[in-house]
Amino acid sequence: MGFLSKGKQTEKAFSKILSNVTFSSETEDIKEHWDLSTNLKIDVKGLKKRNRADETVDERIHWVEIKNVNGALGWLYGDADYFAFELHNYWVIVDKLDLQMLVKSQVKKEYSKIPMLDKLYTREGRKDVITLISTFDLINIATAYIKKG
Repeated sequence: MGFLSKGKQTEKAFSKILSNVTFSSETEDIKEHWDLSTNLKIDVKGLKKRNRADETVDERIHWVEIKNVNGALGWLYGDADYFAFELHNYWVIVDKLDLQMLVKSQVKKEYSKIPMLDKLYTREGRKDVITLISTFDLINIATAYIKKG
């Protein structure tokens, strides 16, 4: 399964715990960086691998996109009000401004050649700037935790 279809499955799974959900259009998803809305816009972040070659996802970390592959502002600075980070058994809901503050205060302004917690990383041949944040740090700034069904 491709990562785009997996992402849509994750969004639909999260939407089942909400009521009156409106999904973003493809343009809103890409340009405004949000996936669904109730009265607030939420960007849903599924579990990811630390490295592409890893066999399984790692719920101890989550990627944060500061700049996208084109060098424009990444989803951290999009129109979403909240992020819903997936864990195996929970959703961790984080306010966008709180996550921005965490990244600003915690992520070192140095680049690493390999993905490392709290350091900037750019993939070869791309203009993105991403970082790994520990799930523990996300839990510490979370607005809510929602147990999966």
